Order: sequence, then structure tokens, then C-alpha cells
Amino acid sequence: MARYFSVLLLVLPVVAQELPSTPHACMEGSCYPATGNLLIGRAINLTATSTCGLDGPEQYCIVSHLQDVSKCFKCDSQRPYDAYRHKKSHRVENVIYQRDSRGELTWWQSVNGEENVSIRLNLEAMFHFTHLIMKFKSFRPAAMIIERSSDFGRTWKPYRYYAYNCTKTFPWVPAHSLLFTDELICEERYSEIEPSTEGEVIYKVLDPAIHVKDPYSLGIQDLLQITNLRINFTKLHTLGDNLLDRRPDVLQKYYYALYELVVRGSCFCYGHASECAPVHGVTTRDPGMIHGRCVCKHNTVGLNCERCRDFYHDAPWRPAETDNTHTCRECNCNGHSNQCHFDMAVYLATGNVSGGVCDNCLHNTMGHNCETCKPFYYQHPTRDIRDPAACIPCDCDPVGSVEGGVCDSHTDLDLGMIGGQCRCKQNVRGQRCDYCKEGHYGLSLDNPLGCQQCNCDSRGITMQGAPCDQISGDCSCKRYVTGRYCNQCLPEYWGLSNDLAGCRPCDCDFGGATSSRCRMDNGQCECRPHLIGRQCSEVQPTFFCASLDNNKYEAEEALGHSPDDPALPGNPRPQAETDCDRQLQQTSSIDTVHRVNRERQPGQMVTWTGPGFARVKDGAGLKFTISNIPYAMEYDIMIRYEPESTEDWEALVSITSLDLPTSLRCGNMLPTEQMYTVTMPHHRRYVDMPRPFCFEPNNQYVVSIRFQRNAVSHRHPTAFTLIDSLVLIPRYEELPGFQGDDAPDERRRQEMELYMCLDSFMTVPMPAMGEQCTKLICSISAIIYNGALACQCDPQGSLSAECDKVGGQCHCKPNIIGRKCDQCAPGTFRFGPYGCTVCDCHSQGSVGHQCDPVTGQCPCQHGATGRQCSECQPGQWGFPNCRQCQCNGHAETCDPETGACYECRDYTAGQLCERCVNGFYGNPILGSGEHCRPCPCPGHPDSGHSNGASCLTDYASNQILCQCGEGYAGPHCDLCAPGYYGDPKQPGGTCRPCQCNGNIDPQDPESCDPRTGQCLKCLYNTDGHSCSECKPGYYGNALAQDCRRCTCVTAGTLEDYCTDGVCHCDKQTGQCPCKPNIMGHNCDQCTPNHWNFGSDSGCEPCKCAHPNALSTHCNMFNGQCHCQTGLGGRQCNECEALHWGDPRVQCEECNCHPLGSEMAQCDHVTGACVCNEEASGRRCDECAHGFTGNFPKCIPCHPCFQQCDDAICQIGRDLTHIKSVIAMILEKGEVSGLSNDRIRELERKIAQVQDLIRDGDREGTYNVISQAIDDLRVEIALTDGRLMSVSRDMNVTADLDNALKRNLTALDKELKDFNKTFQPVHTDLENYLTPFADQFENVRKYYQSSLNSEKRCYASVYGPQSPVEQSEDTRKRTEALLKERKDLFLRTILANNKSLSELEGKATEIDRKLQDLSNRVCGDNGTASANSSCPNSPCGGAGCRNSTGALKCGGKGCKGTVGASVTALDNATDVHKSMTATSEELQTIAKKLRDITTLTQTVKTQAKDTLDKAQRKKELFKNSSNIFRDFIKKIKDFLNEKGADPESIEKVAQQVLAISLPVNRTVIENVLIKQIKANIANLTSVEGVFNHTSEELAKVRDLLKRAQDAKANAEGVSDNINKTKEALKTSQTAINIAEKEMTTAQENLKNAQNITTMVNNKLSNLEKNLMDVMMRLANLSNGVDSLKNKTEQNREMTKDAKAQSDSATQEAAGLQEELANAENKYKELKKKVDSVGGTGEGDINQKATEMKKEAEELLKKATKDMDSLRNLERKFNKNEQELQEQRDELADLEKNVTEVREYILLRVKGYNNCQ
Repeated sequence: MARYFSVLLLVLPVVAQELPSTPHACMEGSCYPATGNLLIGRAINLTATSTCGLDGPEQYCIVSHLQDVSKCFKCDSQRPYDAYRHKKSHRVENVIYQRDSRGELTWWQSVNGEENVSIRLNLEAMFHFTHLIMKFKSFRPAAMIIERSSDFGRTWKPYRYYAYNCTKTFPWVPAHSLLFTDELICEERYSEIEPSTEGEVIYKVLDPAIHVKDPYSLGIQDLLQITNLRINFTKLHTLGDNLLDRRPDVLQKYYYALYELVVRGSCFCYGHASECAPVHGVTTRDPGMIHGRCVCKHNTVGLNCERCRDFYHDAPWRPAETDNTHTCRECNCNGHSNQCHFDMAVYLATGNVSGGVCDNCLHNTMGHNCETCKPFYYQHPTRDIRDPAACIPCDCDPVGSVEGGVCDSHTDLDLGMIGGQCRCKQNVRGQRCDYCKEGHYGLSLDNPLGCQQCNCDSRGITMQGAPCDQISGDCSCKRYVTGRYCNQCLPEYWGLSNDLAGCRPCDCDFGGATSSRCRMDNGQCECRPHLIGRQCSEVQPTFFCASLDNNKYEAEEALGHSPDDPALPGNPRPQAETDCDRQLQQTSSIDTVHRVNRERQPGQMVTWTGPGFARVKDGAGLKFTISNIPYAMEYDIMIRYEPESTEDWEALVSITSLDLPTSLRCGNMLPTEQMYTVTMPHHRRYVDMPRPFCFEPNNQYVVSIRFQRNAVSHRHPTAFTLIDSLVLIPRYEELPGFQGDDAPDERRRQEMELYMCLDSFMTVPMPAMGEQCTKLICSISAIIYNGALACQCDPQGSLSAECDKVGGQCHCKPNIIGRKCDQCAPGTFRFGPYGCTVCDCHSQGSVGHQCDPVTGQCPCQHGATGRQCSECQPGQWGFPNCRQCQCNGHAETCDPETGACYECRDYTAGQLCERCVNGFYGNPILGSGEHCRPCPCPGHPDSGHSNGASCLTDYASNQILCQCGEGYAGPHCDLCAPGYYGDPKQPGGTCRPCQCNGNIDPQDPESCDPRTGQCLKCLYNTDGHSCSECKPGYYGNALAQDCRRCTCVTAGTLEDYCTDGVCHCDKQTGQCPCKPNIMGHNCDQCTPNHWNFGSDSGCEPCKCAHPNALSTHCNMFNGQCHCQTGLGGRQCNECEALHWGDPRVQCEECNCHPLGSEMAQCDHVTGACVCNEEASGRRCDECAHGFTGNFPKCIPCHPCFQQCDDAICQIGRDLTHIKSVIAMILEKGEVSGLSNDRIRELERKIAQVQDLIRDGDREGTYNVISQAIDDLRVEIALTDGRLMSVSRDMNVTADLDNALKRNLTALDKELKDFNKTFQPVHTDLENYLTPFADQFENVRKYYQSSLNSEKRCYASVYGPQSPVEQSEDTRKRTEALLKERKDLFLRTILANNKSLSELEGKATEIDRKLQDLSNRVCGDNGTASANSSCPNSPCGGAGCRNSTGALKCGGKGCKGTVGASVTALDNATDVHKSMTATSEELQTIAKKLRDITTLTQTVKTQAKDTLDKAQRKKELFKNSSNIFRDFIKKIKDFLNEKGADPESIEKVAQQVLAISLPVNRTVIENVLIKQIKANIANLTSVEGVFNHTSEELAKVRDLLKRAQDAKANAEGVSDNINKTKEALKTSQTAINIAEKEMTTAQENLKNAQNITTMVNNKLSNLEKNLMDVMMRLANLSNGVDSLKNKTEQNREMTKDAKAQSDSATQEAAGLQEELANAENKYKELKKKVDSVGGTGEGDINQKATEMKKEAEELLKKATKDMDSLRNLERKFNKNEQELQEQRDELADLEKNVTEVREYILLRVKGYNNCQ
């Protein structure tokens, strides 16, 4: 044993020794120097603030020696300690070694009584400090602090606080156990007062109990690194006497004395050194001294190897790690530098590969590794970069290259770099950068871009060659581009673009633009006023271009002059003087010039301008004044006219300028007055002057024109012509844009001629012009008028402010004319915002068709009045056959059309004031002698007390009977009718309706009080003073007679609202007042997720567990939630019955044995069954502990069993613990408390000790052993602390163990007593259960079978495809479907339930009435026999069945409702068939009506064509009449001509007599006119046909209404069905009649068509005959013209003769004689004419007059026939409209019949199903 102990002493000191790493270990990873006592060799660096005896010997005493003789000693530390000479010296360096060379103890001691003392160690470098050991000679300090500094004493940080009482001494420092490595705490275990000597204090920087993850973390390094260490003693341990007495002899026993101080540490080298050397300046070389300068490896340097050595900075410096040395790498400078530094940014940029940056690169290199050439140098392509001559100078032009001639330093094709390549400026090119790039010029040094851009506009330069000159920079421009930079268009061009020419021509409109130039950016030309568009070719809105005939002057506005007026040009012709002329002059009152306004008929072409014409007599003239010339130029003068005859006229035109012309254009034109003579052919409508005239602005011109017949010598007094206007048309050839010889002007002139633009303005109306003409006209207008002209549309007369682009015609409202729409058309009046109103003068009552333009008053015939002359005089009616009004003397005026009297007096009324007004009675007819008197009802009408509307005389009773108003009754209306109340007998009293809201019977006199209006008999379950609310127990809208019984469920309704089982609800909504958590209209269900319906407090929450429950709902009555399969409990939070487990995981079956368990349900959590005393096991199917036998026959064991069982249990527990320990050792391979790491560490250190022993290094062995001893002392101290803690825990555990033992003893005693009591009971129970064992087994088997069946049933009920689940799904869908009708459904159910009791009471009465009901329904009162055969009842009855078993009730021949329904069904079927046939017939009729409509439309079209032809024939007749009148006029003129020879007169007379008219007057009157009248009469009868058809259709509508009424009653009354059939038959008859009438109408229309055709043929024949007459008249007119010429020659001869007679007065007598001879010859000629024609001159004149009259009568009849045709057309249109309305009514009838049919079919189906 002693040998083993000596070996242990040898090994233990080496356990904790840290030996230095071997040198070769630094090659694999980190290496570290040896650890030792840092005080060795540093005595000079160890200081103390207090040391005894430094100033002289001091006495001190030892407390533990107080009983000894030598208890006090001397301290003399004036000299250092010497074992032989100065043993009493106790300086601080004595603590480095505990014993001197002689083996005696040495120590440091402080001055007596000083408490604040410190010991400080100053190190020369940074060291790693691991732990501290202090061994005291005196008491350990009561308080002290260990501090460190890592900046050589500048700042200090505490390591640890020590105190006897930490809370009192250092209250700010926590005193708990160490939790973190760097936590600052206070410890108390090293400050105890015991022991009095050799007490130790041990401090470890890193507690081994706390694991360190990263030893190189900043926190750990901060703890380990020190440059200074300081120990502050702050409090002494005393016996307390020093507190009262501070004398030296008291304090000399209180001091600090320290035997030994060990500061363990090592040289700090960051793992880059395995040994350390002395720091420079430290000469001490004591054995075991730990030096402070690292001998660095891994290319590191520094006192602590804290940096890389020079030129080894390619990687960052890092501390070495176990598997990575982190060696500093050499920089790569390619031989161009030997200096570098580390750059972290570069290191990161290279992906942590290289961070070395070379400094001071040589040989013109640069870069991190001197890998590139400097600026202005580049790498020679054949030399390596490491070559000193690798970089050569660049050859670049400094003017054109960047940065003064820098080139690419090396070649890198990926980067586009080529070594030596010059980097040119942006706009420079060339190998040396000495040329400008294309598109640039002017290479310059000052230009940072090198060259300037040409700045040529790419759109304006040519694409060939360089865009500009490289020296001057001038650009090469396209054809239409100019400017230095080709960025401008040439004049008259714009829009610089990429086009071939560069710019586009302006193309400014030559008239709309002021010049041919435009803006260069957008091409906008400079427009004249009110012209817009880029080319100025568009007109601004509300402006227009003037047409070429814009300067027109209406003839009707010119000044008229008579033929003899000298203001007219030329000499007036003489007027023929004959008897016929004088007669015509006497009858004619027409002015020489007068205005003719021509009406504009719809569809008629307007061939004139202005209101009409100026009608000018032969020889008369017009004078136009012109002062609005817009532009100085020549104008063509044009006269527009319309001839009245076939002869030509001529115009003598004189144009005079009132002022001398001043314009450049007209100033040289002479003379200022010009004369024109032009012929006006009768076949034309305009004439041009042969030459133009120059007009200018600001001058006034007078144009005088004489109009006279052409080629005649005398003017005729009845010859007239119509002059429309004078027009000035500019000679556009003079205008700019036309007058030049260039191509555009020539093209425009050709276009004017090609498109005949000028011809468009010659005639009226102006034809539509092409787009090209419009453009040219607008350009001409813009020049002449300097822009566009304003529309100036009259805001009242025009539809908008816009007008036509050319001409400026505004868009006029109806019957408004004028360019500006500012005047009414002829035949209209009242200019206003809605147009002008047509005069519509009555043809029979007015003199003409024109009316006053302001008032519209027509000129009336005598006897006619009114604006339209269409009314009779006051007091008359029946225009135009006016007659006096007949009003029985009670009125003076009547309706002008019907004769109904106006404003009857004397209380009369009626068409002729023939009866009394309401409220009066009597006979007011003229001559009866009676008057109208007021009715006494009870007062007269004006008394304010009359309640009757009228009254009548009852001659039988001789009383006045009043017709009472609503609400009144009685013979004199002095009583209130039923339903009314009031006091009508009193003056001012009225009867008002009872305010019962319609809830009483208004025919019941007792329904309300007749005096107060109180409602007495409220109906429809209403109540209240005015029956305005529902009765109690009812709800709804009383005002709509909709009060229904409340259907509240008593169990869910608040008790306060229920009485005797009847509950009240809201009177408006019917909502019942529900208990809490109850809902529903009737309070019949719990709110969602609630249950316990019917309780006094309402429903409770379900609280179903989620997700164990299928839903949050539960049963409304028992609260059972719908659980998932295998779960149970009301809330589904448990396993189902007879199961156990966690419902969230799995539930298992209990299977408790029925004999061994107290209940079938086991514990819900553990599954353990509740066993009987003798049973045990989870299922209670085994004998319990302490019992023996075979279950269920278990008997108790002997009492000694308990003691033995306790011992066995204890042994079992010990064995279990041993097994667990063995299992842990086998599993982990280690013993608890001793880790393998520590064992391996001990083995490693033992091996090191053995190596040292073998090497014989005694000094090293000593150091290791001493260091191991120090470490072992630390471990022992730590272990001692842990053992003390364990000891305290064991004491507490022992106390608890004793208490448990006492409790077990007491429990054992109680158990024994219980066994004694239970044993007899168990014996009796066993004897009782033994006979039932077999029965119990059967019960258990059946129970198991029941459980299996229950499971199958459960699966069938709760499975996903189970019928119950399907049923539930169906139920949910059904609930969803019924949800909308839920309230109604529930109300119905509850109402039915409440009605059951009432129905039960009525069951007896219903049974009594069953026979009567059976009789009414089935037609018999048969009673069913035993077999329900009803043999005595052929019509059946209640419960009767036929032979097939079907119910038997009613039938044909039976009188009951069923029989009537069968009959009604048959009738309805017949009606349906009839209605179907009727519908088909109606469709056929509708088709026929459509055919008739088509035919009518055709007839209408033909009639319209006939009307148009008649209109044309009218015009032809009119023209023929005019020609005929002209012919007669010519005859008269000829006969009145002087100098007409007798032969010519005779010839004319013979030709006139030879004319044969196509028909004479008699034929026209008797044949043609009668036929026309008859045909028109036949045609007019169509209106009667349509009227008759309309009446028949009215009957059809009436029958349809009756059919609809029949439909409403067809449900239960068969008679109505028969009436419906009769009505349908009548409807069919009416339809047949209507069809016949339609056929008649069709035939009449055909006849009318034939008559129209015949009239057309007659008119055609008449037209042919008339044309024949016109041809003959034309031939005769030609003959007369020749005779006129001959007469003119005679006239000239007469003039010569007259001249000769005037020249010789002496021949007067001869002339008189010749005149007498001429008179005689005339008389002879007259006789000859009389003898030839059978009549004289008077007969000829008479015959001509008669022919004229006949022609005029024929014209009047033709006009009358035209009026008749117009009336026919109007009637035809009216009939067509009525026919359309009848078609619409027939369609509605067809629709209604279809609806009736469908309704009857629906009711038939209902009767068939007894619904």
C-alpha cells in the first residue's frame, strides 16, 4: 500500500502540466510555449504598497501563538532576505519561493494594522494568464480584489471579488455561482477566518466546469491577456478589539502575511511559436523563468507574433488553429518590388485568395503585383512581365489621344485591349489617333473629344460620302435643304425629313394663304382671315367660301321703272292703240313692274333665288344699285330670268359708275358707262353680257335694264316676263394663281374648264360640285374677299351656326328661306325659333294664298273671317255654308263646326242649351214657359248645403228626387250612407268616410257609428279605434287586411309574453320574444352551437371539442356533440364509452374483467380498470399482490408475506439501479463523473513524465512537478467545494428518507388492518360468485358480440358512405332548400299544431256534414259498405270505390261539383278547340290584312303616281292656257296693228276658225267630268268600308272583353263557359263579317285602281289632244310671227309715208283723201270677212272670248279635280293609318285569345287533378 501511494505522489504533480510544443509541431498546426510561474525571474517587477520593517525593525505578534511564550517577533526588511544573515526580512520577493535554500519558510508581510494593501506584478510583454495561487501565513483577507491590465497599467479591470460577507462588503457585485466565463462575481469560501495560517486562495481564469466554444474569441482573449496583475487586500480579519483600541500593541497582531504567490501563465504568441526568448533589455535568466518574446514561426514577427513579416502580406494575419497554421504568404511582385502591404478590400475582391499589394514598383510597372505597365507604357508583346525591359513607351498623337497619349498597357482580347494600342478621343480615329472620325472635323488639342461633330442634320444630308468636310465642317445638303448644317429647308419648303429630297413643298393654297411660304417646322402656311389648315385650304367653322355668283342682286328688290321712264336705256317702243287693246287696258290693273312671291312646294325643284321674281311688263325695266364690290377686277354680267311665253325678249343694259374709278385695275378702263343689248331666248334661263365690266370697291354703280320683246315694233300691254336676279361673276383668269404662264396656273385654268366649275353657277339650283371645284372656288373666294366670310346664320331661323362650305347657305328650319335663314318663305308667316308657319289660307274663304308675314292674316272673301278666312261670322256656324246658331235663347254664340252653343245662361246646358245643369231642374226649351230651378238636396246648390249632384221630378208622386253624392243618402240627401258619418242635416255638415282602413263592411250600417265615425265591427282580425292594428295574438299589416295568428313556441318564448298557452308576438313582424340564445321567427330553435332548449334560462353553449367533433353544433335538447368515430362524451373530449386513451392520439377498449373490476369503464387516461381488492392487472384479471390462487379464486397470503415483500422490493430497487449503471457503462463506455477525455489526458501526461525521467532533465521535471502540484491544489480546492455542496444535499436527502420511512411504517400498519377486515368479505363474495361464473362467461360473450355489433352499426351509421351519412347529406341539402321558406314553413307547422285541437273539436261536425258534402261533390249521398262498393249510389260518395278499387265520385249525369267539373272540362276542351280554330282563322285574317295592306300600298303608290301625273297635267294645262292666252294676245295685237293688210287678217281668221278643240264644253261636262266624279265617289266609299270594319273590330274587342270575363268565371261555373262559347261564336261571326268587309274593301280598292287607271287614260288622251292643239297653235304662232314681220314692214312703210307727208304740208289734203279711201277699203274688207266666216268682227271677238272662258272653266275644273285628288290622297292616308291601328288591335286580340286559351288549359289540368 505504501508503494502504491509513493507512485501516486510521483504521477499526480504531472497531471495538469502544459508542456511546450515541439518545433516540428508548428508545421502541422498551432503550437504553444510552455506554461510556468510568471514571478520567477521578475522579482524586480513585483511590488507591494506596504511591507513591514522597511524603515526599521517592527514588532508583530501571531494570534495562534498567544498562549506561547514567544508570541511576538521582529520584522526588519531594510535589506533583502538572506537565509543566513537577514532572515527577518519579509520583502515581497519572498513570495516567489516558499522556502529558502535551507528549506525554511519565507514570506512577505505588511505593516501592522494597514488594510488597503496591494501587490502588483508588472510584465515586460503581453502574457497569457491562467490561474493564481496564494498561501497565507496569517489569516486570509476578509476582503480582496484581483485585477488585471492589458495596456501596461493604464486601465484596470477586476477579475474576481472575495469577501467574508459579499453582500455587505461588495453589495453591487453578485454573489452567486459562476454562470458565464466572463461573469464578474464575489466569492466567500476563500475569506473564512479559519484556518489562521496556511490558508489558500486559488483563482482560475477559465473555470473548467464551463465549456469554451471559441478560445480565440475577443471575450476569452480579453480575459487571458495581461500586462499587469494586481491583488488588492481591502479588509483584515480581526478579533474586534481593534475597533475600540487602535494602539500599536493591539494592531501588531493584524497584518497580511503571504508565504507563497504563484502566477501561472505563458508567453502569448497566437499559436505561432513553441518557445519564447527574453525580451530585449531583460537580462534575467533564472531557471524556470517564462520569457516574454515569442520565437515566431509561420512567417510572423512581433513580440507576440502579432503581425506578418515584411513582404509576407499576401494573406491576412490570423492566429494559428489546431489544423491550420494560417502562415503568412509571400507577396508576388513579379521581381519589380521587394515591398508590399495587405489590403483587405483587395483580398475580398479576389475571393480571399490574395490581398498583398506591392509598393514602389520599378521598371515602369504598377498594379497590386506590379503586373501592368505604367501609363504611357505598354508590355512588349514578346517579353514576359517579369523582364525588367517588359514595359516600353507608347507612340500616340497627344492631340487625338486621351490623357496625353496613353495606350493599352497589355493585350487582352476579352477586354478589347491590344498592347500599345492608342486610346483615341471620342471623335478621333487612326492607329496614332491622328484623324477625325467620319461625321467629325477640326482635330484639336483643347477639345476633350478631339474633333467636333459635323452637326449635320441627318435628315438633310446626302447619304453618299462623308457628311461634312473634315477641315471646314461644311455639310453636303439634299436638293431642297440648305444651311451650314443642312438643317433648314429652302423657301417654300418644309418638314425636314429622311426623304430623298429632304423637304416637302409647302403647297400653300394660292388663295387661302397670303404667300407661298410656310413654317419650316410644321409646314403651316400664313392663312388669310378665317381660313385654317396647314395649307390654309379649309374654312373655319361658321365661315364659308363665297360662290362665284355671290354678288347677285334680286330683281324683286330692284327699283322698277315704266317703259316711258327716261332712266332706262334705249328709246321706248310705242304701244299699240286698238279697241281690243283699250278694252284689255281697261280690264287690266297690273303694274308695269311688280313682285311675284313664289311658294316652295315639297318635292318641287326651286329654280329661282330669293322669294320669287320681278314681273316686268314689255318695255319696262329695273334699276339695280351696286355698292358692295369686294375686289377690283372685271366681272361678267348675267341676268337670270324665267319666260312666261315662247317668244324671245331682249335686254338693254346700261352700267354707269357714279365715281371715277381709282383702282389700278379699273382706272384705265374707258368709258365709265357701257351699254349692252342681249337677247333673252325663251328656252334659256340666263343670259350673259357680251363683254365684262370692270368693277372696283368703294365705288357705286347703277345698272339700268330695259326688258322688251325681241324683234317687234310695239310693246304689248299684257306681255310680261319674270326676272330673277342680276349676277356679277368675277373673271377668275385675272386673279393670282390663274393669270400666269407657269405650270400650276395653267393646271388650275384647265381644271376650271375640265370640271366645268364656272357652269355650276349659271343655273339654279346649283348642282353638286366636285372636290376639285370646291377647292378652286374657295381659293378664288379667299383672294376676292381676303379670307372666308361669316355664315351669320340667324339663330332663330337656322338649325345651327354652320353653313355650306361653298355659298354659305345656312341650314334653315321649316318654311324659312334666305342664305342666312332670316326670312319666311312665301306663303308662310311668323318668323320664330320653330320656323315659319304656313299661311294655309282657306281656298273658299280667302282671296289669295299669301298672308301677312307677321300676323298671318289671309285676305278674306266677303262673309268669311278668321286668320285663315275659314270661319263664319259671330253667331253663325257651318263654314262655308254659314247659318245662325240655335240656342233656345240662352246663348248667342256656338261652335263654328258643330253648332254646339257656347256659355249657356240661366243654368242651362247641352248642345242647344236644351236642359238644366246639374243641381237644377225644369224644361228650358224655348216656348215651354219653364225655367231651371235649384234642387232642394236639402239646400240649393249655391247655399253651401247641397249634397246632391242633380235631381229630377217624379211626376207620379209629384216630388223632387235628389241624386245624392257619394256618402249621402235619403230623398233629400240629408242622411249619411253606410260607411260614412257626420251630420248632413245641419248647414255646413258633411258626411265623411269612416276611417277604418278598409277593415269594415261599407254596406253594413252598423260597421261604424254614423255620428262619431267610431269603428264598431273590425274585420280581418283587426282591432283599434280605426281598425288600424291587429288583434292581440295576431300580427301583420292591418292596413292590407293581412293579420295572422302568432305562432310562438311556448318553450322558447319569454314567459312574460305568454298567457294560458297563448303567446303574443310583434304586431308588425310577428317575431316572437325569445329567451336568451334562442332564435327563429317562432322561437323554436337554439342559436347555432347552443343546446338545452326548453330550459327557463334559454339555451347553453355546446362547447364541442375541436377537432374531435364533426362540427360545432350539438343536439338542441341533450347537448350531445357529433363526435368523430371512436370518441365520446357530450363534448367529444373523451374516448367513447368503455374505452380509454388520449383522444388526440388513439382510444383503446377497456376490456375490464367483470369479476375483477368494480365497473366496466376503466380510467380514461391510463386504461387501468378499477379492481377489486383481490384482483390486479390492467384488466383486473389477475390475483392481486398479497393474494394467491387462480383468478378469480384469489385468497389472501400469510401476514408474514408483507415483511418479506418489503425486503424483496428494496433488493429489487438496488438491482434496478445497478442494472441502469451497468447499462450506461456498456452504452457509453465510461463511468459517471470521470470522462474519457480526462483519462486520456492523464495517460498523455504520464507518458510525458516518463519521457522526462528518461531524458534526465531534472530541472524540467522539477518545474513540471511544481506546476502539477499547483494545479492539483487548485483541483482539490474546487473538488472540496463541490463535496461540501454534495454533503449538504445528502443531509437533506437523509432527512427526507427518514420521514418517508416513518410514513411507510404507518401505511403498512393500516394495510394490515384493512386485510384483516377485508378477508371475510372476500370469502363470502367468492362463495356468492362461484355459481354464476358460467352465466357470467355467457354474459361476457354476448356482451362482446354486442360490442362487435355496435361497432358494425357504428360504422354503418357514421361511416363516410353509410346510409346515415348519406341521409345527413340529404338532410343538409333539404335544410338548405327549405331555409328560404323556413319561417313560413315553421309558422305553418305551428299553426297546424295549434289548429289540431280546434280540428278535433270540429271533427264531429265535419262527420255530420260529410253526407251533405258528399252529395254536393259527388251528386249522391251514398255510404260505403264493408267492401266500399256503395251499391245504392251510382254517383258514388265518400269512401266509395269502383270495381277496380279506384275512388268513385261523380261523373256524367251527376249533379255534384265533380260532375259539373267534368262537364266544364268537356266544355273547356271544346272552347280550347274553338279558340285554336279561332286563332288560326285570326292568323289567316291577319295574313289577309297584310295582303290588303300591301295592295293598299300599291294602290296608294298608283294613286300618288296618278296625282303626280295630274299635277304635271295641271302644269301642262296651265302652260297651255298661258300659251293660249299669248296666242289670243298675239291675235289681238295683230288685229290692232296698224298697217295690217286685209289678206293677212283673212288668213289669220281662217286658221283660227279651222282650229278644232279635242272636246267641247258639253262633252267635258257631260262625259269626262261626270266619270271622274263617279269614280272619285266610288273611291271615296273606301272610307265607309274602313269605318264599317272599324266598327266590327270594336265589336270583336267587346266580345274579347266578354271572353276575358268569362275566363275569370270559368273555374267553377259551366254557364259562363257556355257564354264564352257563345261569345266566341259571336266573335267568329263578327270576324267573318269583318272578313267580308275586307273583301269588299279589297274589291273597292281594285275598282278604285281601275277607275284611277281609266282617269289616267282619259288624261293621257286629253294630253294628246291638247298637244295637238298646242302644235297647231305653235304653227299658227309662227304664221302670226311672219305676219308680224310683214306688218312691221308695213309700219316702216307707214313711217316713210308719214315722213313724206310731214315734209310736204301741201299734200295734207291728199293724205286725208287717202285715209278716207283706206277707211272705205277697211269697210269692204270687213264685209268680205263677214261674208266668208258667217259673222263679223264682233263674232270673231265673241268666239275668242268664249274660247277663253271655256279654257278658264276647264282650268278651274282641272284645279277642282286636283283638289279632289288631294282630298282622296288624304282620305287614303287616313284609311291606311286606321287600317294599321286595326292590325295592331287585331294582334292584341290574338295575343289575348292565346292567353285565354292557355289559362283555360291550365284550369282544365287543375280540375283533372282536383286542385
